[in-house]
Amino acid sequence: MDAEDRTDQDRTDVVRLWYMELDGLSAADHRRLDSALGDEERARRASYPDSRSRARFTAAHGVLRILLGRFLGVPATEVRMRCGPLGKPTLPPGAPPVHFSLSHSGGHAVAAVSVGREVGVDLDRPRDGFPLEAFVRRYFSPAERDLVLGAPPDERQRVFLALWTRKEALVKAAGSGIAVGVRQQVGGPAGAAVVKANRPRLRGTWRVQDLSPPFGVGAVALEHSRPYRVVAHEWGATGGS
Repeated sequence: MDAEDRTDQDRTDVVRLWYMELDGLSAADHRRLDSALGDEERARRASYPDSRSRARFTAAHGVLRILLGRFLGVPATEVRMRCGPLGKPTLPPGAPPVHFSLSHSGGHAVAAVSVGREVGVDLDRPRDGFPLEAFVRRYFSPAERDLVLGAPPDERQRVFLALWTRKEALVKAAGSGIAVGVRQQVGGPAGAAVVKANRPRLRGTWRVQDLSPPFGVGAVALEHSRPYRVVAHEWGATGGS
């Protein structure tokens, strides 16, 4: 982190993001990223069926641990995490109020870190053959369905992914699941929205904002309605930004 980054580090109106190209990171910095993992992550990695998936997991989770170590002022291997009731990873009770979220899509990932406000981030990419029309008719609210299907055909998948990543970011921030959040409205075509959720396992007020990642489509959600600033970096093989 540079001097400006350290000044922002404790602010509750800043969300900091790091974008990663996982295959390049794994090839260039595998040993360092592997050494940052904890025992639970190593066990999870072992369940992946192929070496490329395991390498991408190592890169994404290794970077996240290094980042959290920087915020907490400890080595990455000393970062302690626990899982909430629905699997959301958090720091243990008594730790500083640092919140984090990680999302990956294919060979790319993004990590988000905030202070004092729960955060969720999501990254996705267009997919050939996805039954978009049937999906939005079944699961989206009428307003969001009309927003997607009313877009020009070559824009529909982009509009769908903008809404979908907002929903995913929201449920990640809330520690819920997408089965709960898929029907939650997350705003119109504008790039940011305040979402007031009042559903079982998905409650509270959140500010959801579209991202402009270097790959795919993304969104971030932060607890409370107060505006915030997104500070984005690209994590390089030499140790980050």
